[in-house]
Amino acid sequence: MKNVKKVAMLFVTGLILAATLASAAHAADAVWPKGRLTLVWHSQAGSGGDIMMRTIAKYIETKTGVTAMVENRTGASGANAWSSVARGKPDGSVLLGVSSTFIASPLQNNIPYNYTTLDPVARLFVDSICIFTSVNAPYKTFADFVEDAKKRPGELKMTGGTAGNVEFVAARQLMKEAGIDVPVVPFEGGSEGAVAVIGGHVTIGIGEYAEIASAVQGNKIKVLALFNDMPGLGIPTVAELGYKTTVEKFRGIVVPKGMPQEIKNAIFNLLKGAMDDPDFKAYYTNNYLVPAFLNGEDFYKVMEKQTEEVKASLEGLQ
Repeated sequence: MKNVKKVAMLFVTGLILAATLASAAHAADAVWPKGRLTLVWHSQAGSGGDIMMRTIAKYIETKTGVTAMVENRTGASGANAWSSVARGKPDGSVLLGVSSTFIASPLQNNIPYNYTTLDPVARLFVDSICIFTSVNAPYKTFADFVEDAKKRPGELKMTGGTAGNVEFVAARQLMKEAGIDVPVVPFEGGSEGAVAVIGGHVTIGIGEYAEIASAVQGNKIKVLALFNDMPGLGIPTVAELGYKTTVEKFRGIVVPKGMPQEIKNAIFNLLKGAMDDPDFKAYYTNNYLVPAFLNGEDFYKVMEKQTEEVKASLEGLQ
């Protein structure tokens, strides 16, 4: 009889615990989302970031049943998008997608909206950044390039995006660490830099693997090293080659300041769940994005560190 009572008590306790957990989950669900959601991105439809936001919107709709729409607020070097969200209601109805442009552009263009004027929720990815050259170049390895550059200081050239962006910063840091003098030639877009490398106008480039993948597959470009490990390619990382220079070209989500913590927690948990979703995982794998999920506090530290790196690089150009 005692055993029966004990089992009954355990059963009742289990029911109470399950009900409590269900109630807590329901309460969290009731906090967010409510009504239609707007996901804002600073560049045009069809860009890599826009596709990311549309994929997130689709996931949100699937999991919550609410309507999630992407709004492309272009212009003013990103300020139009950032200011609209910074001035928005902190009720979870609007989310802002950001990349490392969120660091460089405010510094270069004196924009008052930056990582300190909005609240970070999560970093999702870093772009896979690589060092590449033409298949016709006489380099089999990055060490070959460094050796040649030491013999011809100032003669070779590297493309690395525009001054202030993370590729440009990384290019200058890596050349300094390698002890070589290679001028960095700015290009507005990674595809333009790749064309210059293929044509032999620039010796070597640093950029997103996604932007040169078709040229690699078409046997026009070869990758000498990676900044972010991509399993299966058989290409060494700069860390494996003995360099300390890093690139964290991030993609993440921030929200208006003053948002209640329970709403930020609900958004964070939904985004965290997306990282293991098969369809979402297929998206970021096919687009050569490196999963690098961080909470808001750690994401803030990344942006803080990157701000100092970009500042130092820009001051070095003056």
